[in-house]
Amino acid sequence: MKKLMLLSITLFALAQLLNAQSQRPKKNYLDLNAGMGMLPTFVKDAGKVKTPPLSLTADYQVVEHFSIGAYAGFSVTETDARALRDGSTAQWSNRFSIFGLRLAARSSQMGPWNVYGGLSAGYSISKIDMMQGDIEKVKSEKNIRAVSGKMLMTGFLGGRYSLTPKAGIFGELGYGVSLATVGLSIRI
Repeated sequence: MKKLMLLSITLFALAQLLNAQSQRPKKNYLDLNAGMGMLPTFVKDAGKVKTPPLSLTADYQVVEHFSIGAYAGFSVTETDARALRDGSTAQWSNRFSIFGLRLAARSSQMGPWNVYGGLSAGYSISKIDMMQGDIEKVKSEKNIRAVSGKMLMTGFLGGRYSLTPKAGIFGELGYGVSLATVGLSIRI
C-alpha cells in the first residue's frame, strides 16, 4: 500500500512536469541547502554520534510550484560494547552515506515562508568498522553486514524562511541521514 501510494504521487508529479513543459516558468531558481541532522537515523540503536548527520541538497525550480533536485548525506555513529548471545562482546562504528534525486511540490511564497514536500529516491550505504569483536558473530545475531547498500524511496516535508531574498534557513522532516534536519539555504 505504501509503495503504491509513493508510486502514484511520483507519477502525478511527473505528469504535472510534462504538462507544464509548454508553460514558461515565472521564475527559475536554485536552492542550495547545507544542513545538520537533529535526530540521527540510527537514534533507535542508541549509538553515539561521532560525525553529526550532514546533508547537502540542490533543488531547481523547473516550473512554478515544482522542483527537481539532488541530495547527499553522511554520518558516523558508534555503539557501546554490546553483549552477544555466546557471552562475547562487540563494538562497531557505522559510516552511513546516502545520495539520490528528489521531486518537490512547493507552496506559493507566504511572506518569508515557503513550504514544500515531496519524494526522494536514492541509494544508502552502511559501512561497519569493528572496534571490538567478530563481524561474523554480529552478522549472524544482528543481521549486520560489513558493507550493505539498498535503494530507498522516501518522502519529506520542509519549510524555508527567507532572511534576505538570497539567504534563508530551512527545516525538513523525512528519512535520510537524519529524521529532522535544519540548516542554511542560499538561493541562486
